[in-house]
Parts: sequence; C-alpha cells; structure tokens
Amino acid sequence: MPPQVRAGISMLAQTGDDALAPGPARLADDLAAGRRHTRYADLLTLHSIEVGYRLVGADH
Repeated sequence: MPPQVRAGISMLAQTGDDALAPGPARLADDLAAGRRHTRYADLLTLHSIEVGYRLVGADH
C-alpha cells in the first residue's frame, strides 16, 4: 500500500511497518491458495454490507 494511502487511514498510519509487513504476504498467499474465497464466500452473495467505515469530504 502506498504510504500516502496508509497515512489517510488512522489505524494504519499509527501502526509501525514491522507490524504491518506480514499482512500483504499472508493476503497474497491466501488469495493464491483460494483460502480467502473459501473463508468469505458468503460475502459474495450479499447485495450490501455495513462495515462501519465512512468517507467524509469537504470543499474549502
């Protein structure tokens, strides 16, 4: 994830690189092995999902 994107996500911006580094490798491995699809197949059938994130924008 580019640093400028990570900086805009408070939880990620406050977490050190050492803690975040294993995540992308695990995700890539899960995707390649099909585990991600198996684990979350029920989400593919949903029309919408509430995950609690909000994007707020403002013009100055």
